[in-house]
Amino acid sequence: MDIDTVARLIEEKHVETVKLGGADMDGVYRGKRVLADHFLRHLEGHGLPQCDVIFGWDIQEQVIGDLPFSSWQTGFADIIMRPDLSTFALVPWEERTASVVCDFYTEHGDPVEVSPRYVLRRVAEKAAAAGLRSFSAAEIEVRFFREDQESIRVKGHSGLQPLSPGLNCYSLLHASIDDPVIGRIRRQMVEYGVPLEAYNREHGEGMYEINLKYSDSLAAADQTMLYKTGSKEIAAQMGIIPTFMAKLSDDIDGCSGHVHQSLWDAEGKRSLLWDADAKDRLSGTMRGYIGGLMATLSEFMPMYAGNVNSYKRFVEGTWAPVNVTWGIDNRTVALRVINADASSTRVENRVPGADLNAYLAFAATLAGGLHGIEKGLVPPPATEGDAYAAKDAPRLPRTLAQAIGLFESSALARAYFGDAFVDHFSAMRRWEVERYDRAVTDWERRRYFEMV
Repeated sequence: MDIDTVARLIEEKHVETVKLGGADMDGVYRGKRVLADHFLRHLEGHGLPQCDVIFGWDIQEQVIGDLPFSSWQTGFADIIMRPDLSTFALVPWEERTASVVCDFYTEHGDPVEVSPRYVLRRVAEKAAAAGLRSFSAAEIEVRFFREDQESIRVKGHSGLQPLSPGLNCYSLLHASIDDPVIGRIRRQMVEYGVPLEAYNREHGEGMYEINLKYSDSLAAADQTMLYKTGSKEIAAQMGIIPTFMAKLSDDIDGCSGHVHQSLWDAEGKRSLLWDADAKDRLSGTMRGYIGGLMATLSEFMPMYAGNVNSYKRFVEGTWAPVNVTWGIDNRTVALRVINADASSTRVENRVPGADLNAYLAFAATLAGGLHGIEKGLVPPPATEGDAYAAKDAPRLPRTLAQAIGLFESSALARAYFGDAFVDHFSAMRRWEVERYDRAVTDWERRRYFEMV
């Protein structure tokens, strides 16, 4: 979409406000709402300013202060938001409103190297240089509650009323009962340009699995961010609030954010992962891709599981992986290969939870695959049956603290994502661990209050 087309659409649809911004380090869509005429005036310039603090605070907006990028020492300078007009869209649930996703640049015109969208673009360009094109999609589980911004705080985020009671996994009856809420979200997201392929009740009260349609990996990451933000906005209008926490409670299953990814030729016409004549119909490229993913899963773990809570999800027998394994159509492994036919052959990376930053999870999956292809890595035999029983398989990192150490010292991470990103992201994740280490939890009060 070019400037003239955007301007014409703004005029024809009487757009008054444009929401513009991009993903912060946690994948939260942050930016500004500007009046349409102000937006149009800046399109032909060098972009719109934004304080770089969006990369300098944590998910609760506590300023960290001494990060490599964005700090008190640098004065929290401006960065520049340059809209990617291919993402411009009308927002169906807001009157006379549009949105657009931006890339971030310094005031000198250099890309902000810590920006998650830049990190994914960087890896995608490496793939393109090798004649490869990646397509990705997120499969996200989410829990909906009949609560609002005030009630969740009054209740301390506990004892919340689910959208619907009972587990009811795959129940069409109960999905139909919930359709006034979930159906509205689905219809408005599709109208927004965020295509959904399917959705179903999942194994939990008020829990759904949402399948986003595959697309070019950068576009798919944009759509995942916009879905998570948009679904919260739409649900709020109905007195509903969703959560994408990886693990809401210790007595229920977690919420996954599986990454589906395939590799094609540069034109996107021929799958490079399928070989009808090979064993299990998996090409040499696919085997290298799997080998590279297995070699990098633990090193790249913070890009898949970036929060302290993310690691509470990795529990045996809860549909979440716990070790570095792969298998064909096996839901107990970390890397599930789906290869029914050439058009659908892909790898499902089951490590990320619903709290994923899609830009980083897609980038890490693609980088791992590229590494394996380049080095001709060969994966071990596929795991058959229960991967939880594969005691010889390497264990995934058990905590964010452990994962940070592997990530920060990874030469591969620095080669694919850049020193600036690795240093900055590692510092932010370490800050998250430090905040958790200081916290006194309900579990500790229940366990020790009377007895010590």
